[in-house]
Amino acid sequence: MTSVPVLTFHSVAPGERLGPEVLDRHLSVLARLGGTLPLGHLGRERAGAVVTFDDGFADLWTHGLDLLERHGVRAVVFAIPSRAGEGPARPRGRPAWSGRAEEAHAEAACDGGPHPGFLRWSELAALEASGVVEVQSHSWGHAMGWVSDEIVGFHLGRFGRAHWSLPQCTGGDLRLGIPLYRRGSALAHRLYRDDPALRDHLAGWLEARGGAGYVAERGAEAVSRELREELERYRSRRGDRGAWETEGERERRTVEDLVRAREALESRLGGRREHLALPWGQYDAVTLECARRAGVRRVYTLDRRPNPVGRVGFLVHRFEPRPKGAWWLRTRLWIYRSTWRTTIYGIVSGRRNSGAG
Repeated sequence: MTSVPVLTFHSVAPGERLGPEVLDRHLSVLARLGGTLPLGHLGRERAGAVVTFDDGFADLWTHGLDLLERHGVRAVVFAIPSRAGEGPARPRGRPAWSGRAEEAHAEAACDGGPHPGFLRWSELAALEASGVVEVQSHSWGHAMGWVSDEIVGFHLGRFGRAHWSLPQCTGGDLRLGIPLYRRGSALAHRLYRDDPALRDHLAGWLEARGGAGYVAERGAEAVSRELREELERYRSRRGDRGAWETEGERERRTVEDLVRAREALESRLGGRREHLALPWGQYDAVTLECARRAGVRRVYTLDRRPNPVGRVGFLVHRFEPRPKGAWWLRTRLWIYRSTWRTTIYGIVSGRRNSGAG
């Protein structure tokens, strides 16, 4: 049975992992091998593929649109409304800002609002007016949170391995020494609220010894061991007062996020915005039920599963192109055009979400 390949790109700015030159090659292949489909035709036609862009980086407007128009390729951008700013559309062909995609995520996570690395509302409207790009939702906050109560490390700033999502996980607390837990998509998990008193104690312990200077002198590995020992002493005296949110709290938070994103897009751009791309492709049965309650008609994953023609339902599965040549993309399109080849590839590669229910 024929399957519809659905591709997902992210930033396509010069200097990124997949910049304009690679995108140009990939779009050329897609244009020659059946072209691309709008979302409304997904699953109804045997030929063609669907092209999507996650996050809504500004470079889709400044660099990507020209390439889409040149190759006659239709696309969808899954935008994060909380990061869309105001102001006129910026000049095409020039970088919208000087940083990289990861830095844009990090700064947006700290500020919690619009960021110049992402598309403005005027640019989202202009993309749709071009007739080439459709705008849909990537959730309101694109947030991560703690999804485990096991401490896996400590925040040591430039001496450690901090992730851009840390401000989202800690509520903006970036003090050195605070404990770190396993993180995951806030839409796909019940979140753990760590003990604020424990944070205060460990941050104070490190600050009393010189903070960053102490870490530089002793080394991150040694300081982590000392923090672990201090953690055990603290817990032996006071325990740990962290707590999990309830299932009801999680469901309300998830539905509110998805409704807020959909309503913002519909209010600013008009039309119906019933498609959702899951951040990092993470989900479980609760995520999907909350999406339905929020008015979502289709959810887009990163599972390596087929999209059978005539049988595409609530879940749509995508793959992310690598920065390789045309031969690589032709091979992947050959795999993803067949339901049985896609199924086997997903099993062999281990990229199949089993938590959908």
